[in-house]
Formats: sequence, structure tokens, C-alpha cells
Amino acid sequence: MTGSDNPDEIWNPSHIFKKWDKEDKMRKKGIILSCPVKLCTPTKKTMRKPKKIPEGFEWDPKAKELIDTRCNNPKLRALVESSVNTKDVPALCMSPFFTGTKKKQKELPWQHYPHIAILTTNARLRRLLLGLHLQWTIKEDGQNVTIWKRTKQYCKKKQEIVISSHNQEIAAQDITSRVKISCKEDYEKILALIEDNPTLRVSAEECAKGASITGIKQYDRNTLFVFDIFDTTINNFLSYTQVYQYCYHYGIPVVKLFGVTRHKTLKDLNHFASFVLATCDTVKNYGKDEGMVVKTFNKDGEYIQAKVKLDIPKPIVERIREGPPKLPQIPESEIMGAISHVEADFGLTGEPSHDMPLIAKAVGEECKKHLYSSRGNLFTFYQEYMERRKK
Repeated sequence: MTGSDNPDEIWNPSHIFKKWDKEDKMRKKGIILSCPVKLCTPTKKTMRKPKKIPEGFEWDPKAKELIDTRCNNPKLRALVESSVNTKDVPALCMSPFFTGTKKKQKELPWQHYPHIAILTTNARLRRLLLGLHLQWTIKEDGQNVTIWKRTKQYCKKKQEIVISSHNQEIAAQDITSRVKISCKEDYEKILALIEDNPTLRVSAEECAKGASITGIKQYDRNTLFVFDIFDTTINNFLSYTQVYQYCYHYGIPVVKLFGVTRHKTLKDLNHFASFVLATCDTVKNYGKDEGMVVKTFNKDGEYIQAKVKLDIPKPIVERIREGPPKLPQIPESEIMGAISHVEADFGLTGEPSHDMPLIAKAVGEECKKHLYSSRGNLFTFYQEYMERRKK
């Protein structure tokens, strides 16, 4: 018996069943066999039925259909039917007719947590967020750490838990100690999550008891607030809903969701960003919130983040004009001076094909030096200069 990659090969009877059919036909014709073969059921060596489906394989949903349409040999049909539960819909194949192959997933290399741009200072990012469903989460004021599992460097058969921070794969000793000892309760819950789901990389804010790093917030105890989870099987971050579900089931603190919005215009997005900052600036029982983080996915599944913070200055008056700056044109005297420098350094032959490239280069250098914009009629100035020279 082979796998289910080729159904024609699956249902072809083996040589044992072919021999049985040949002997049956000879007996029906009255032919006496000189050396009859002892009929017996297939031994465990010829037909081995696994007790359970191996890990990494799946049920064959077309098992019953294949039996009804492809199996013509009655003995083989009886053998297969005895190993298939035809009462379930779809039928479950518990013989060698299961599908799939066990593939070992390659371990992705470590990547530091992506930089989060500031929403109020990035005009392109604001345009990119228009039309997308945005999730605004409270930003905790602590130390960014990522907890994950990797294969040991010198022992490929074993794995180890790694704590990363500050764009370093192995965090500093003081950060590791605070996470493992000071935040032991939350750290053990995250370990349980990773042990059950080895492909997850959990990013959390390590917040110490008392005043936060910026002094804007107060914490009752040492806490690890999960704010993102990266899944190596999809090579992307999970949505906030999935992150919240994981943390809820394992009892892990998670950043709070403030709101869900969708904006059609920049004016509406800027207005809501101002409302978010005003909410963060309100004094609460635990102090103020440092800011909020916007999380979303674009149509291509790319993970997009932006943040608004209280410590980012907001001008009272803001006037920004798009496009390149409009510098004043270079004066006529400067152009004539550039032409005279060309004549002194290289000489003017009177041939525009020879003189004009040198003049254009000299005028361009003057514009760059004195922050002028060039003129489009340099040939007119060249003709005027040549006429003055004749006089």
C-alpha cells in the first residue's frame, strides 16, 4: 500500500490478492493445482494498520467515496472498509490512506521590533491610514522586551527561551533579571503560552512598580503588558483581537483597546488624533497615559503602526505648504558675471554649441551658491553679451 498521492495506485490490489484471484479462476474451471497456495489473511508485515494517525498527517475526506467508486476487488474492499469509519461524514480514513506529509518548519531568524513612526509628524503615514480600520490601544510606559523560543546555538536538538530588547537579540542582564524575577508571575504565564505555541514571539512592556520611566504614570506592581505577538508561521503580527484572546485565556495583562475608527479625510483623522491626546492628558487614578498606538493592516496584509504621545510638541499655529520651495530667480547681473567668468577661464568661440553648456554650468553653480532659481532664457543673455563684446 502506498499513500494517497495517486488514487489509482492506492486501489490496485497487491500481488497477494492477484494470486488469490488467479487461483479462484482456475478452480472454477476445474483445474487442479499441483502446489496450492495456502490462503491466509495478510500478515502484519504485508498490511500494517496504524493505531492512530501520525502527527503532521490529516484525514482523507474522500475515503468513503474512493471505496465506493474505485475498489473492485471484494477482498481488498472488505479489508479497506474494515479500517474506515463510514458512519462519519465525511468518512475518516484510518488505514494507510491518509493524506499530507510531515514538514518541519524552518526557524525564522530574529528580527528586532519595528520602529513606530509618530502620526502627527508624518504626513505620508496619515494619508496611508485613510480608509483603513484603525485600532487605538493605550501605550504603557515601560521597557520594550520580546520573549520567544529558539534553537540552541551549539545544541540543535534543544531549544531555549530568549529575552530580547533594545534591538539586541540577547537583552542586557539587568533587563533579563527584572523580567524573570520582578515580573515572575506574568513571565511564567507568557512561558506557558509559548510552550503551547512555540511559533509565537511575545512583545511586552516591562513596567516597574511605582512611577513609570517618564514619571507620567503609576503602577501598583511589576507588570508585563503584552502589546503585540508575532507568529513565525505566517511571518506577520497577529491582530489585536487575536492577541487579546491569547492573553485572556492565559491570564496575561494586555494593553487596553481605546477605540476603533475609520477616517475618509485627513481633517477627520487629525481631529480624532487631537481628541486622543486630550484623553491621554486627563489625570486618572493611575496618572496620565503616555499616549496611544494605532494598529492596522493594509489590503496587502502589511502591518502598519503609528503613535501619538504627550511629549511630542504641538504648535499653536501650523501652516505647511506642499511642493518644492520657490526661490527667487537669479538676477541678470549674476548671469552676466557668470558668462564673463566663462570667457576668462575657457574663452568664448561664438559657437552656441560650444559656449552654452559652459555658461549653463556656471549659472547653475551660482544659483546653488546663492540659493537662486535658474532662468529659462540663458541664450538671450548669451546673445546680448556677445553683442556688447563686439561694441
